[in-house]
Amino acid sequence: MNAAQIHLALNHAPLFLSIIGGGILILGMIQKNESFKTISLYMLIAAALFTAPVFLTGEGTEELVEQLPGVNEGAIEEHEEMAKISMIIIAVTGAVSLIGLLARKNKSFGKFIFLAAAVLSLASFGTMAQTAHLGGLIRHAELQNGTVTNEKGNDESEENEDAKNKAQQKEVKDSLKQAERTIKKADDD
Repeated sequence: MNAAQIHLALNHAPLFLSIIGGGILILGMIQKNESFKTISLYMLIAAALFTAPVFLTGEGTEELVEQLPGVNEGAIEEHEEMAKISMIIIAVTGAVSLIGLLARKNKSFGKFIFLAAAVLSLASFGTMAQTAHLGGLIRHAELQNGTVTNEKGNDESEENEDAKNKAQQKEVKDSLKQAERTIKKADDD
């Protein structure tokens, strides 16, 4: 297997593990189900672990595809920058989840850790989803929503892409705020 095959085979695992793990954690917090909380923390740790090989194979994948016809060079750079942000957020999520597993017996500290892990899981999902979307733009012109590319694959309307990215980032932030309010409300109950 080469870097591109590994990258493509594993790149959706952190995305799905973070949203499913976060969802199960929120459900466990609402239902006060310790098993759900434990399972979710393991899933969030797994999401962080799967991110490492995906991130580490990114550079090798870039080397393999950057000269191919139809590859969007600008999207590669955007994808790479977002991947760095995602890696940091999901690594923090994994670390907080590990702390949560180790500190499960401490109820007052555990509540804070579970809340932090839930919020971070949503942030991980949001950043990973944006990273995946930007990765898709590298080669899939049908995802570019009217963005015209020239023969070299470079965007001719980078301003439109910037506006779309900012709108998507705002949606992710709004979703995170809503999730925090939901978790806080569930915690208060």
